[in-house]
Amino acid sequence: MSIVEIFFSPSGTSQKVADRMANNFSQEKEICNLLIFKSEKELKSDDIAVVVMPVFAGRIPKAARERLSKIKGNDTPAIAVVNYGNAHVTDSLLELVDLLKENNFNVIAAASTISHHSIFDGVAIGRPDDSDFEKIDGFAKDCIEKLESNESLKSEIPGNRPYVDYKQLPFEISCDETLCAFCYDCVSICPEMAIPEDDPIETDLEICSRCTACISICPEDARRFSGDAFEAKKPAFEEANAERKEPDFYL
Repeated sequence: MSIVEIFFSPSGTSQKVADRMANNFSQEKEICNLLIFKSEKELKSDDIAVVVMPVFAGRIPKAARERLSKIKGNDTPAIAVVNYGNAHVTDSLLELVDLLKENNFNVIAAASTISHHSIFDGVAIGRPDDSDFEKIDGFAKDCIEKLESNESLKSEIPGNRPYVDYKQLPFEISCDETLCAFCYDCVSICPEMAIPEDDPIETDLEICSRCTACISICPEDARRFSGDAFEAKKPAFEEANAERKEPDFYL
């Protein structure tokens, strides 16, 4: 029996939530990082899956969905969590629960948690914080108790079917060539293969999902969001989402 942490975490915050959840369990831990894991996998019936996905404009990311679809359960208990930047969950948690059920997981609980926004860095600074982690620990303990009863998720999950359409954000991603060390970490981590192998300065914005993996991994802080659309949106978005939201838990 293992706790299997499954996460897609371009900016690292969803992994923090997954780690915190999994650390409440005593079983041996297995990591499945969907940024680099693309293979098929089947979990056993006595494993426990902790699945944490970020929210991209109200949905779980396309690349994350495609990779998670290759992981199957055997009536395996699963805890579904979406992690968002203090803006909107929309249909993402419902989508994640639906996908896990389709893949033969027994979803026993679900949650939405809050982290520092990956694009607009003035929103939810420092989160998840101590208060968030305390609530995540409490939720994990509730999940452990529920596992003993072998009950499935009973709460109704907010959201709509069909899910909101995917959106392609108009923001540009630029790379400062004077800072770039040409380490090619951004090339290897990009889930969309939007950065040419022979030129890490460039980004194909037609296929880029704006996931921020390349920005987060850059050791020289050479990559960033830029352009008129981003600069115009940033202050309004940060003002509209300044009020602190709290995690929601469903059992």
